[in-house]
Amino acid sequence: MAQSKKKIIFFHLLNDYSGSPNMLALMIKGLAARGYQIDLYTSLNRSGFLSNIEGIRSRSIYYNFSTNKITTIFCFLYAQIMSFFSVCRYCFKKDVIVYINTIYPFGAAIGAALTRKKVIYHVHEKPVKQNIISSFAIFIQTKFANKSIFVSKYLYDNSAISNNKKELVYNALSPEFTFRAEQFLRKAKSDNILMICSLRIFKGVLIFVDIAKCLPQFRFTLVVNGTDDEIASFFKGVALPSNLEILSSKSDVHPYYEKACLLLNLSIPTLWIETFGLTVLEAMTYGIPVIVPEIGGISELVDNGVEGYKVDVRNKEMLISRIIQLCSDKQEYLRFSENARKKAASFSYSRLIERIEQVINY
Repeated sequence: MAQSKKKIIFFHLLNDYSGSPNMLALMIKGLAARGYQIDLYTSLNRSGFLSNIEGIRSRSIYYNFSTNKITTIFCFLYAQIMSFFSVCRYCFKKDVIVYINTIYPFGAAIGAALTRKKVIYHVHEKPVKQNIISSFAIFIQTKFANKSIFVSKYLYDNSAISNNKKELVYNALSPEFTFRAEQFLRKAKSDNILMICSLRIFKGVLIFVDIAKCLPQFRFTLVVNGTDDEIASFFKGVALPSNLEILSSKSDVHPYYEKACLLLNLSIPTLWIETFGLTVLEAMTYGIPVIVPEIGGISELVDNGVEGYKVDVRNKEMLISRIIQLCSDKQEYLRFSENARKKAASFSYSRLIERIEQVINY
């Protein structure tokens, strides 16, 4: 039986099926298996990767997005206040670490500073255009974080935090995901091109629709982190081609990778810079070649012309050319596929948990 260790209090605002809560859930499970006592504070009013994690204590902090900006701001401020007072509950307990996932639960960091608890940040993204909230969140991180973990060299290099207070720790996939992907053998040639992302303009969803229109010989599947009603509202008035299927988010993404021949990430760099790209790592684990933007942490996963291609997503002609090139030459495709599997294998889950544990116990 694992020996009881320090208590870690995790904070994450929006519980959904996106990358940062996915990674947090994996880390929580790995650390719980190593004997750490864990409390998790997140928006359990929503379904997501952080729902129903066994072996830990979960507490709900209400948080949600709304089409009404005033409502969203109120929810955000309420979540900060609740995070602050949640940390204060541990003021008389020793060996408690406050672990903040993303920069935005800054109320917890303020509470930790007041109660003199060690604060660790896990930074998954960097706002392209900073506003008052993001600037304040970064200020609180810079002032109160004892250590900050960054998921890519791009993020690490672009942080003003001193080197002795920051660590580079790449993401990884769960052993269960990796095992299932490695067991899968594609039995028939696929013509399905996949993209999995948030339902946002800056993620390039409309570019994906446009590419599908230009390539009727392929099937396109877009899986978005949103409800059916949100999808209908987002694409209202947009002419969608018959070779495109748009699906709401699901916790089990394996069926989509099993049907795909190629994965695209079309995030628009002037609006959003991808700082890691978990879906790219998932696809590569399945042996699926990828096309990604030229800049950001996501570009660190791909060697151009080896596991896929780096393309300026605003260059539609180049995107179309690379898609046709990858999907037309069988021998070349198999080479890319094998390279993708090899590269993905270098992102080890056990190494991820070891590195997180090293930061916790520094």
